[in-house]
Amino acid sequence: MYMYTHFVRKMSYRSGPRFGFLRKLINKIWHGIRHTKIQTRLMISFILLSSIPLFVTGYFSYYNSSNTIRDKISAYSLMLMNQIGKNIDDQLVRLINDSIAIEFTDIVQDTLLNYDKMTEWEKNSLQYEMSYVFSRNFSYLNYESNIMLVTMNREVITLYGDWNIRINLKDDYIDFLFDSAVPKDGVPFWSTVSSENVDHFARLGSRDEEGILITRAIKNATTDVRESILIIMISKRIFSDIYKDLDIVANTDIFVINSKGIIVSSTNPEIAFSSEYKYPLLTQKIFQNNSSKGEVFDMSLGGSNYLVATYPLKHADWQIVTTIPYSYLNSESKMHGLSIMFLGIVCFILAIILSLLISGSISVPLANLIQSMNKVKKGNLDVYVSDHSNDEVGEVARNYNTMLINLKELINEVREMEKQKRKAEFKALQAKINPHFLSNTLNTIRGMAVRQKAHNISDIITSLIELLRVCIGEGDEFIFIHEELDYIKAYINIQQYKYYNEFDVHFEINQEILNYKIPKLLCQPIVENAIIHGIGPAQKHGIIVIKGYRIDDKIKIVVRDNGVGISKDKLERLLDKGNDINTPQFTGIGMKNVNDRIKMIFGDEYGIQIESVPDFFTNVEITIPVFLGDEQ
Repeated sequence: MYMYTHFVRKMSYRSGPRFGFLRKLINKIWHGIRHTKIQTRLMISFILLSSIPLFVTGYFSYYNSSNTIRDKISAYSLMLMNQIGKNIDDQLVRLINDSIAIEFTDIVQDTLLNYDKMTEWEKNSLQYEMSYVFSRNFSYLNYESNIMLVTMNREVITLYGDWNIRINLKDDYIDFLFDSAVPKDGVPFWSTVSSENVDHFARLGSRDEEGILITRAIKNATTDVRESILIIMISKRIFSDIYKDLDIVANTDIFVINSKGIIVSSTNPEIAFSSEYKYPLLTQKIFQNNSSKGEVFDMSLGGSNYLVATYPLKHADWQIVTTIPYSYLNSESKMHGLSIMFLGIVCFILAIILSLLISGSISVPLANLIQSMNKVKKGNLDVYVSDHSNDEVGEVARNYNTMLINLKELINEVREMEKQKRKAEFKALQAKINPHFLSNTLNTIRGMAVRQKAHNISDIITSLIELLRVCIGEGDEFIFIHEELDYIKAYINIQQYKYYNEFDVHFEINQEILNYKIPKLLCQPIVENAIIHGIGPAQKHGIIVIKGYRIDDKIKIVVRDNGVGISKDKLERLLDKGNDINTPQFTGIGMKNVNDRIKMIFGDEYGIQIESVPDFFTNVEITIPVFLGDEQ
């Protein structure tokens, strides 16, 4: 501690904001350490000293090995995409050249010039002649399944292909191909067709058909106008055969996708041909970047991280894409990471064991002292620490025992002072009889004497005398519950005359609580509040129910009326501010005073709970402990 204080003092003599910040930082660290248990400090120190070097070394080793593997895979993927792309581009160039060769054959040009003038018989003969010529010329082809010529009048002529398996495109789809190919002025329009798409085919058989279409607007050499289209359908195997023998890792996909996100070819059967790719964000990223040499980047697909390599094709708006899962990239460094993890766990366990052995010699005597303090915190002041050692902890224990003795003496003094204070406060409450109420009561008696020939005066005066005896009489602060009920009945009797019996009172008192004691004048203010504020303003006959019963070691006294009730806002303020000071009351003791008095005598867990629904009822529940009067 001396060394720390000396160091901070030296820092305080330095000038400049840099040293001021450093001083604050050191203070913050120091206070953080001092607010941590000694055993925890030692454990953390050993763990950090053993774990940090291992963690740093292991992290950089794992990080470097992962990056090396990623770089190698990235370079290999780009090289592979480049080779596949060149092979596919070669196929596309061959298909384009085939379509140009077909376009300028004599039989096709004659057909474009004279087809509209032919009879049906001549058209059928031409159909067979074209099929014969092109079947002989294209018999060497492996992938072209159908070649069709579509005139400007949308008449379809099969140039090449098996009539039994020829494609049967819908008229709407042929119109779409026309609208897409003609504006391109001879540049190929690439598309895919599948029997799964009902917009493509008009089926004539049960055979499923799917493939890649190259559509070109062909020129009439005589008119120099492109008014017809040539459609070549290629089997989807034309591309899949290129990479089917590649040695790729598990869960790695290679596929060809167009700019609209449609799959042209794929090594994964789950990535269906001619379907829309399920991750549109990847499609968007690929075609936005539009790199001419391909690129490699990381991306999350379906909640998993992938290394993505792409390569653009030159003769179609397509990209070749490879997705390699990071689970494969990290597989080679997993064993290295597991070894580091195992070593770290072993060092962590050893550090904990060593720190427990060393810190135990310090923390055990402190724990005994803390255990004693916790018992004192719960109210047990008779717990002393037995420690006869001559070190600092022993000295603290002896001073602690002395403090307990002094604390017990102080508490006894405070209790006696509180007891005297309660007696003085209660006597002050007894002296606060409201003169206004007494005047009203006497006026009531006078009016009765005039109107009723004075035969009820004796009854009301008797009740008044009983009330005055309780309020200003000498005696203990506590009375029996049956005595409390007697003076409540006397008060109710007076109010019955005042309100002309406009309310009834029912008592439901459990006999077993009658001989327990209760603070004097505890229930009367509650009953008074029910009559004046509840029943008085109500436009109906009032009913007040007073209940009393015992639950475990508590006594419940409930006063319920069917008066006007209490609004939510007033209910929230009632126990804070008490009753309206302008309302005359017998004792001047409001509900707030009753609640405060209960808590002062018995503690915060006791008091008053109020529940009310405006225009229906008010329910006031008093909770006090079972009390015989001889406890402190």
